[in-house]
Amino acid sequence: MLARPAAPIPAAGAPPRAARQASPQAAIAALMPDPGGVIAFGELHQTRATASVRSAISRFTEQILPVVAPHASHLIVETWITRGNCGEAETRVTEEVARTTERPVETESEIMKLLRRAKELGVAPHVLDIGCDEYKVLAGGPAGQVDYDKLLTITNQHLERAIGQGLLLPRAPGRPLVVVYGGALHNDLFPDPTLARYTFGRHVHAATRGAYREVDLYVPEMVDTTPALKAEPWYGAWQRAGGGSSDVVIQRNPRSTIVVFRRGRLP
Repeated sequence: MLARPAAPIPAAGAPPRAARQASPQAAIAALMPDPGGVIAFGELHQTRATASVRSAISRFTEQILPVVAPHASHLIVETWITRGNCGEAETRVTEEVARTTERPVETESEIMKLLRRAKELGVAPHVLDIGCDEYKVLAGGPAGQVDYDKLLTITNQHLERAIGQGLLLPRAPGRPLVVVYGGALHNDLFPDPTLARYTFGRHVHAATRGAYREVDLYVPEMVDTTPALKAEPWYGAWQRAGGGSSDVVIQRNPRSTIVVFRRGRLP
């Protein structure tokens, strides 16, 4: 990550403000007058239990990316491609993570669709590259299980490194933005202290001298079944603003935004 003077992070203490929006496109377009630096989108990862609900990543690909792309040169996606050359450790880690996270098979195709769509829109896609030594570390948990503390740590390190590289890569004129898409943990500007070591938000905010924005994308059906989100200060504001009947933008502070989509199952 680039070493630059830190910029003050806007205070998180103000009550969240929620407002209905006509569409996700309108919600994101309102953030684009200040398009430089890094914008990191975070999601709740899809599981098999919510496979009948349209995922955040598909909505991002179809509705939000076209709004962001004209301002962006690079897209970093929190995924890595297994190469099959790291032996048993790679196989074990890949299989156990897939089993534990319960991601539906469709998620992999949605990730590939996102990468292809970014390229079509003139945004260079980048994924993470996990090395063989790292697979061995990840496979070294109790009883040979995956060490999830190290998984979160290594993933965050790779994301932060990729963002730093993205900021150093050439960017087309008028397209100064580096976009990140991943889980709604690593991008946090105001993380729970117990989870702060898994987040890059504050570091990137400092490295870009404040040109960083956190945007979390939530599907209402997943919010309803996630107790931790229902306990968040913004949950009541979201319900009062429509609670799933419309797209809602929740402003936590000038650099931290939540978009909760309207309800809608897969066709």
